[in-house]
Amino acid sequence: MSTENELFSAVDALLEQVAQDDLPDPAERKRLREAAGLSQAQIATALDARREAVGNWETGRTEPRPPKRAAYARLLEGLAARFPTPAADAPAAAPASVVPEAFTGPAPEPTPAPAAVPQSPPTKEASSTARPSTTSRRPGAKKAAARTTTAAAADPRFENGPLAVVDADADGQVSAYCVGGLVLDVPAKTI
Repeated sequence: MSTENELFSAVDALLEQVAQDDLPDPAERKRLREAAGLSQAQIATALDARREAVGNWETGRTEPRPPKRAAYARLLEGLAARFPTPAADAPAAAPASVVPEAFTGPAPEPTPAPAAVPQSPPTKEASSTARPSTTSRRPGAKKAAARTTTAAAADPRFENGPLAVVDADADGQVSAYCVGGLVLDVPAKTI
């Protein structure tokens, strides 16, 4: 008669054979690893594989081969049980009628940045030793410079955006509309 451990081992072997092709898509593999806070190197060490192989599995360039495939599938299955997809446990979105008109209209024009403090002109000695600035031959350098100038034009008071927008309706109901679609009731009597 077989022992319980022998029976479980036989069942596990059958499950590995059946589940050979049951791997989530590459993007989900990466999401599960990152949700668990694991590095590719940690998974590679556990599966006796190279870190590059784990990276290739997560991008879909290659697929793991047996017996590593079964172990990787088991790891991903355990991670999926602990970290379900965000769509499955996300709260229902607020109805469109709850969002005030201020959020549905066009974005307001940014306020201009304060004018720079004028600097004194360079002295004759400084201008004779100063070299003209060279421009980079890399095409990305111009793009990076353009991005920094537009970011400077934003209002510096709100460089990280508003935390919440408070709104009061005609009935005196006060609500705070927060980042990420969160809507909170505010127990304020006046604003």
